[in-house]
Amino acid sequence: MYKKTHRLQHKTEKERRQNPRLERNFILSYFDKARPETKFELTQLKNIGKGGMCFVTSQKFEPGTKMELELKTPYLAEATYLEGRVLESHEKVEGMLYETRLQFEFLDPKGEFLLAKLIEFFVNGEKGAHD
Repeated sequence: MYKKTHRLQHKTEKERRQNPRLERNFILSYFDKARPETKFELTQLKNIGKGGMCFVTSQKFEPGTKMELELKTPYLAEATYLEGRVLESHEKVEGMLYETRLQFEFLDPKGEFLLAKLIEFFVNGEKGAHD
């Protein structure tokens, strides 16, 4: 359903993002900060950058919804916790799947370090890779 990739999206004329996004499918859990008792255990990350991310959700979230996320990668033993607010949530598969765009509101030093290292790892790794 979703293409597995690890390209880095660079800012183009049409691109509005301040930071490039890494297209990589990591697993994460998330919850609406207003309803922390309802935790969504697993979903797929579509892309991530220092400013925000896009991930797949099973329901639509209203813009402005504050969320907390737990990101797990095969490159770190511990989970990384991130916070942000929903910019947009649009339907991809009718009534089942949504792509939710989130802007980070607070990145602690550990979160900033993780994102910087992930992007650096994949950018440097791609320099010698063959497509």
